[in-house]
Amino acid sequence: MPARLFALLLLAASVAGFCWLWRQAQLANAARDWPIAAGVVERSAVEWRQRRGGDNSDQREYRADVVYRYQAGGQHYRAGNIRIPDAGFGGSQTLAQDTVSRYPAGAAVRVRYNPAKPQQACLETGAHWSLRAGQLLMLLFAAAGVALLLRR
Repeated sequence: MPARLFALLLLAASVAGFCWLWRQAQLANAARDWPIAAGVVERSAVEWRQRRGGDNSDQREYRADVVYRYQAGGQHYRAGNIRIPDAGFGGSQTLAQDTVSRYPAGAAVRVRYNPAKPQQACLETGAHWSLRAGQLLMLLFAAAGVALLLRR
């Protein structure tokens, strides 16, 4: 019985995770059709933190910390998403630096904002590869759950 319960939980969690990631990918792709506002980059720097984990290694994770301001519907907004959803921290300082170089402080940028939620904005559209990787991982977990259920 515990193996069956584990399989059902694995299947349910992976389906829920896949659906959430699917919705995030849809939102990222919908941003292509959002209105465009003129914006200005206020801050642009590479941010780092110690990589989490139990191996006591001295590794760092990096992300581009880019904050920009824009106006939509007569209101002023500030945002920090390069893409929707934000990719967060990663292991490559070079990728973070490349993003910061594309959006230096003081630069004029084209901001795409959600007309239904103007405070939600991004500078680049389309789903990040990590969303697709997450969806694939959820499908693999779902397949493992189904295999465990059928094993009996």
